[in-house]
Amino acid sequence: MKDKFSTTTQLGLTRRGFLQSTAVAAGAAVLGTSFAETAQAAASNVVRGYGVTTSQLKDWSIMQKSTGVSMEFTGTNNSVGVFLRDVVASQLGDDADIFVFESGTEDVLGPQGIYLKIDEKHPELTLWDRTPDEWKRSETVVDKEGVQYGVPVIGNADSFGYYPDKMDAASDGNDELSWSLMFDDEKTRGRVAYDQTWTYSIGVAALYLMGLGKIGVKDVADMTGEEAAKVVNFLIERKKAGQFRTLHTAFEEQIQLLSSGTVDVINCWEPAVRETNKSLGSDKTRYAYTKEGYFKWGHGAYIAAQAEGRGNLDNIYKVLNYYLGGEYRAIQARDRGYAGPNMDLGVQYAKENGWSAEEIENLSNTEKKVARKFAKPYTSTTTPTNSDAIEEEWQRFLNA
Repeated sequence: MKDKFSTTTQLGLTRRGFLQSTAVAAGAAVLGTSFAETAQAAASNVVRGYGVTTSQLKDWSIMQKSTGVSMEFTGTNNSVGVFLRDVVASQLGDDADIFVFESGTEDVLGPQGIYLKIDEKHPELTLWDRTPDEWKRSETVVDKEGVQYGVPVIGNADSFGYYPDKMDAASDGNDELSWSLMFDDEKTRGRVAYDQTWTYSIGVAALYLMGLGKIGVKDVADMTGEEAAKVVNFLIERKKAGQFRTLHTAFEEQIQLLSSGTVDVINCWEPAVRETNKSLGSDKTRYAYTKEGYFKWGHGAYIAAQAEGRGNLDNIYKVLNYYLGGEYRAIQARDRGYAGPNMDLGVQYAKENGWSAEEIENLSNTEKKVARKFAKPYTSTTTPTNSDAIEEEWQRFLNA
């Protein structure tokens, strides 16, 4: 089966990537508190994680009850280069045991010796053999040479949150909508929030323009500078026309903008829609199926090389195995709408633990939903070859 998370090109760690963010200092400051006394943590069955916020359980004590291992997790955002900068420049592996990042880092940090190779025969990795290859051999967790550096965690295809009653769309959210609602529609002008991170935003704009036949792009996940310039020219025109009410940067901001009614459309993470509906007390907002395609992604869990000398590998592999199991799968699907490997174990867990018939059906629907979205382009990478050129073009949009 074709890899759901394939990427065609990757990036070496660039000088520009180190210099253009203050995330290194901020990440190091957070970790200085969260990852203190590592040796003591190893002895007390604590595993320390660092990575994308939405890979977390809302309550890690659930895992502790199941595995005997507790998690101390520090979240980071999804900006280009943050993963690479934090891990390399701040030497986070000196304290963190597990990194949970998006696709691309395994091609850079794996061969540099910053990640351990996965021991597929480790006695605590009991679910590995039954995990489908489409997940465990995907390019989210395997480098370009086929080396297994990670364990698959979650995946989804991102679009935008919206209010159906303001879009003349079906209230059940099953309509397939166009990205024109984000970029080029009079009824949404001035009512749109657009993520200011280019890795998350420029690709879907390219898909929209490609759908109109206005531009041609060979690889949306790794545009050339010239291709990116055409997309940015369009976005600048739309920005000056007042299409975007605001640019947003954080998950909490996504929820605030949507739940407050400040905007009608926002390209966001699917959990932002779920959290908005919880706060509103009804399903007033929906997460779009789109005509042109999606920002498709996968997260992998990687072991810091330094962890090998801390005497904690058995506990680390218990956590990696937990990511493949039914409890984690069911809870992530329920709370965030994410799919992942071994979804059948999620359904089994829900049945054995007295979940309602509706909740169990929703787990099956999550798998179907993600399969529907994965049928469309495109697949993201955090490390495109032409990132410097794309970033320079994106700065034109931000500065316009």
